[in-house]
Formats: sequence, structure tokens, C-alpha cells
Amino acid sequence: MKLPRIAILAACGLAACGLAACGGSASEKPHPAPITATVDASCPMTLAGTSVTEEDTANGGALVFVTSPASLDGVRKASATLAQVHDQHSGPANAMGMMIGTKSTAVVEEVPTGSRIVFTAASPDDTAALQNELRMHASHLQPGSCEMKM
Repeated sequence: MKLPRIAILAACGLAACGLAACGGSASEKPHPAPITATVDASCPMTLAGTSVTEEDTANGGALVFVTSPASLDGVRKASATLAQVHDQHSGPANAMGMMIGTKSTAVVEEVPTGSRIVFTAASPDDTAALQNELRMHASHLQPGSCEMKM
């Protein structure tokens, strides 16, 4: 069986593209894309020695982050970012600042070993829901990450 000349030329062209024009030789293996870890700037839990608790307030609740002296400045900065991202509703979908769904505002207060982010419900009717949500987040957050551990 004879192959048409066009089929032979097409096969040669594809082989040439695969080896030369497309940037490689037959012996080169493709390099995987580099893995880049992204750190959530609104997550105080990524700093060493940090833990979180929840406190109910009259109009909502608070997340209290305490840490080691070496991580104190970082926890305060991340807490400020968390409050800002929450209030502006602007940030990556998986950012800690975007995780609080109950409509509320956030204000950061410094405590001697960390920071306290006070969330105030937009409506008195949402106070209990906000408290429950903050309690749930505090119970699932683990040192080193703001991923929810269930």
C-alpha cells in the first residue's frame, strides 16, 4: 500500500515540530510547573505559636488571637488585614477575611499577647448567627493554617 505524498509530508512536519520548532528534543522531558504556595495575609494562624478563641459580645463576637513574642507583630498585622478584607468584602475567596458570612463590621484591638478582632452584627437580629459562626471558625482553625479542619 502506497501512502500519498501529502501524508508523508504531514507526518514529517509533525515530527519536526515536535523535535525542533516546538522547543525540544526527543530526549527532553517536560518540566512541571513550579508549585507556589500562597500565604493568606489575613490569617494570623500561619504565624508560629498562635492560637484563637472566640468571645461573645453584646452585639456580636470577637476572635482573639494570642501568640509568642516573636510572632506578635505579624499576628497584629494579619489581624488588621483580616478586618480590612472583611469590611471591604474584597480578597481571595479562601482568605480568612472572606470567611465570615454574617453581615458585620470588624475592628481590631491590641491585647498584650496578640489581637482581638471585634465583629459587630449589621442587625441585632444577626447577633446570634454571628456568634455561632465565629465560634465555629475558632473551633476549626488549627495552628499554621486558616483552612477549616472538620
